[in-house]
Amino acid sequence: MTTKNHKTTSGVRAHSWLLQLYEQGFTPEQMKETILATLIPEFNDSSILERYDIGLLCTEYVNITKIKQVQWVSELYDECTRIRRKSLRHNPNLCAEICANWEQQISGALSVFWSSANLEQDKTELPIEDFAYDVFRIIGSLIEGTLQVYLKELLHVRSIQEPQSLSFDYVNELSLGTVVRELENMVGKGHFLTLQPWGIPLNQWRNIGQHFSIVINDSQVHCRYGAKNQHHIALSRAEVLEVARALFLAFSAFRTSHTIFFLENADALVAHCKGFKRRESDQMFEFAVAAASQGFEVKDIKLSEGIATAVLADVTDQDIKKRAIHASQFGYELWMRKRTERAAIEYVTKQGKLYLRATMQAVDCERVYNGEKELEWLAQVVHFQIMPEKITSQ
Repeated sequence: MTTKNHKTTSGVRAHSWLLQLYEQGFTPEQMKETILATLIPEFNDSSILERYDIGLLCTEYVNITKIKQVQWVSELYDECTRIRRKSLRHNPNLCAEICANWEQQISGALSVFWSSANLEQDKTELPIEDFAYDVFRIIGSLIEGTLQVYLKELLHVRSIQEPQSLSFDYVNELSLGTVVRELENMVGKGHFLTLQPWGIPLNQWRNIGQHFSIVINDSQVHCRYGAKNQHHIALSRAEVLEVARALFLAFSAFRTSHTIFFLENADALVAHCKGFKRRESDQMFEFAVAAASQGFEVKDIKLSEGIATAVLADVTDQDIKKRAIHASQFGYELWMRKRTERAAIEYVTKQGKLYLRATMQAVDCERVYNGEKELEWLAQVVHFQIMPEKITSQ
């Protein structure tokens, strides 16, 4: 497995509890019920959820669960959601146009996020000077390169509710500090965009990180911020990590609100919003989450001579033959993300034994993608191989 794929897919176990639930005895049916029960309250029309595959919804289930566990993050998410829904009601066509205008910037912002994730290294053994430098480097780049775009897009969407909406060029040229102030003024909530419990605005955390306004003294990280009136805060090593975690939760609130808004209002937005190209890291993480939602852990992803192969390890004690066939269905999902000549799934039992290899041809996957055939048709043309003997060859 390449390093970037390993970091992306291994993050599912590290940052969610999906696989652990299956290890405790959950079934796919119970997982689906849990995911839907969590997401239904987030949609005005919960019937919309029937359109989407449970694997796609699984990422938002994990995000929503984490967001709702922290009150200020939950309130931030709720406010973002209210802003979007109210603006859409106020002027549906303009709202869709504004959302479309920001699609490519959002794509770029997510690319910055995944670059940061791919380059992340364990900091446990770093001395505090190097530790603080690296964490604040990440904080500064995440706010500058990712969160800032979401904030500008949200400000632009919110301006629909004003007597005169703002232009894209105007919003795009605003400084981060101005965006924070204008958005808080429009919403009518001071400290709306501050990380809690420190009460420091996002733009000031960006400044600390971008300008490395930190000094190490007596195992404390001393941070300075503010252009005219200088402020100071001292943080322990553990508190610096808490700041980073709070920032990633805030990012999750903005991103998840944006994603659920698009899922909920696809019909109203589709006339203007055409989607955008996503990074491979993003797509493979979604693939790993989808697999985990069904009790499979992605152990490896290999590319060789025109074939992409994903190794899926079962974490359940359920019937091996049924689970192997279930795992094989992810071959199409793998092809969708890799677009290789062939896509293969290797199913490994919970005991670590390679049991089945299922290979799909691109030409067959394309017939499903183009709507010529139903997804279930692939079961008739897939090449199944039970190790070490072949059982079908088509």
